[in-house]
Amino acid sequence: MKNLNGISGLALVMALSTAASQSAAFAEELADNETNVDVITVTATKTERSVFKTPTAVAVIEQEEIDRFIPLSFKDVLEGTPGISVQGGSRRIAEEPSIRGFSDQQLVLRIDGARQNFDQAHRGRFFVDPQLVKRVEVIRGSASSLYGSGAIGGVLSLETKGAKDLLREGQDLGARTSLGYQSNGEDFFASGSVFGQADKVDVLANLVFREVYHDLIDGAGNPIVDTQDRIINGHTKFGFEPTEHQRFEINADFFNGNGLNPTASDDVSSSTTVVDRDTKEYNIRGNYTYNDPDNLYINFKTVIHYGDIRTTEDRIFDDRKDISNFSSYGIDLHNTSRIVASDQVSAAFTYGFEYFKDKQDGTRNGADRPEFPDAQRQFVAGYAQLEISLMDDLVSVIPGVRYDSFDFTSNGVFAQREESDVTPRIALGINPSEQIYLWGSYSEAFRAPALTELYNDGVHFSVPSGFGPGTFVVNEFAPTPLLEPEQAKSWEAGIRFRQTDIVEDGDSFLISANYFKTDVENFVDTVVMYVDPTKPPMFIPPAGPMTFYGTTQNVNSQAAIDGFEGEIRYENSFLSASVSGFTASGKNPLTDEGLSSVAPDSMTIRITGKMPEYGFQIGARMTITAAQNDVPEDSVTTEGYQTVDLFSNWSPDDGVFENTVFSFAIDNILDEDYSVHPTVIRQPGRSFRFNVSHQF
Repeated sequence: MKNLNGISGLALVMALSTAASQSAAFAEELADNETNVDVITVTATKTERSVFKTPTAVAVIEQEEIDRFIPLSFKDVLEGTPGISVQGGSRRIAEEPSIRGFSDQQLVLRIDGARQNFDQAHRGRFFVDPQLVKRVEVIRGSASSLYGSGAIGGVLSLETKGAKDLLREGQDLGARTSLGYQSNGEDFFASGSVFGQADKVDVLANLVFREVYHDLIDGAGNPIVDTQDRIINGHTKFGFEPTEHQRFEINADFFNGNGLNPTASDDVSSSTTVVDRDTKEYNIRGNYTYNDPDNLYINFKTVIHYGDIRTTEDRIFDDRKDISNFSSYGIDLHNTSRIVASDQVSAAFTYGFEYFKDKQDGTRNGADRPEFPDAQRQFVAGYAQLEISLMDDLVSVIPGVRYDSFDFTSNGVFAQREESDVTPRIALGINPSEQIYLWGSYSEAFRAPALTELYNDGVHFSVPSGFGPGTFVVNEFAPTPLLEPEQAKSWEAGIRFRQTDIVEDGDSFLISANYFKTDVENFVDTVVMYVDPTKPPMFIPPAGPMTFYGTTQNVNSQAAIDGFEGEIRYENSFLSASVSGFTASGKNPLTDEGLSSVAPDSMTIRITGKMPEYGFQIGARMTITAAQNDVPEDSVTTEGYQTVDLFSNWSPDDGVFENTVFSFAIDNILDEDYSVHPTVIRQPGRSFRFNVSHQF
């Protein structure tokens, strides 16, 4: 770790956690919880597989952990997961995930199996409230052999709640209400849902409302300007099971976010950049699954999806109105056939097809806007993967390959481009005993350029030049229609060790560590030239103003990132504790400069105490993050910091408060003043959170 300044804070969190050594999840959930049950991933291989025996760096965040700290954003949900951070500052509409220094469209984001491709710079990628999410899976590392373009850094998969997740045993109809409050910014939260099942049908409808009434305050006591917002998020899920082994599912979501933000919503505000932003998103996803355990040859799943996002931005100081439209639709279907050759040899063969198409267009005051040009791209892909188990699962070999054909089209002067790519992967796992698992992998991945990276044109920004009164700089986008796709090669190796029944029957102890190295050819880098010497300034007589011209252009470069991730976890019936950490180094081999996107070294400590007989739990989380100074010249640097969060919840199993959950949390109790690299905007200071929910 570099520049860790959190020793005194670490002592504090240990003291707080020890003093709070009785905690527990909600009583009914704890009663069913077995600490030594394998956690299952379905994202890593598109088949159900134990995380412990998966030759991939994968993390699973379950419902209990999502709810623990009363999350107001996905930063709260993902904090402490090795290798992942959430950038974008304290404005929820700006949040974007980052994995191992890769972000934006270098990551694949999926909701209920459907791709979410929207990525308009500085405007966030999450259009679903954490309240609606029941499970998160994170693949760290290249995954293009299954997920195609964008999976250079990994995959973030969200699964939303349905009626069956909320109905209690023996219940066919129910409702749930939640009310919450955060002191910082006077943030109010309300959620209501109704759900039920009858025969072969189950239905859920959920509506979430959030509003920050005042600007948030950072750890130094200063307002984080233009952080007020209002969010309405609707979610419905309809399920139909005509037979025991088939399920049809339709998910429909609506998101509406309003707020005064700067044009780049993850940046500081100024009098000339603030816009009244309204974001509307509609998303519908259809899923079909056939899974009969007795049928070795058919385990089939199809996902069909359509999404539409419309962003309207009215700039305050001059009434300029920008409208951006983005739509995406596609289908992904795959099947798994299982082959049992003998007692010692078996295999699972997964093969599939994917198609998706993205379209965008934008206007400014009613005219076409070159900064968000009318353009589209489409992908057609086929993929196959073989999971081979040898010697009674002592050795696993998993080769896979995917072929993508894709093209770009712009209604401007640029010609259509058609390209293709093949991305293979092979992984090896060795399981010499139930306690030890060794794994390694080699994979290739690619990312096709985003439409805005290829075709952006027009003015990027206009500011006073600093060369004297009456002088300005106008920075303009330079289109790069021949920008090459990023190509990555990754090597990984890891070890996991687990032991059960150490202190008491059913407890568990886990150590996991892995090393990764990724080399990227044609790495897309954005170069902002404040004043372009090839463009002479324009002087308007007789006395000015004088205008200088600069350029913003995407260029292909190179990148090399390597690092370590690790976790130690212990859990029993009354206590859980974990330490997780991440360290990475990124360089541009051409210049030997650091990469501005790589997150700093970090470590997270969690301690939770449990009292299941009383339905009570209490605990703490501390994150220690190093400074990040290894960046290119004139890039953003960030200081090291440490944050401590506390939580408690109580869910009585009888009496007047039966079926009610009371939750209390203190976020950033040390009132730390910090920002998440590479974002310049500060994070909120201390905040008291309260939430109460009741199920009928």
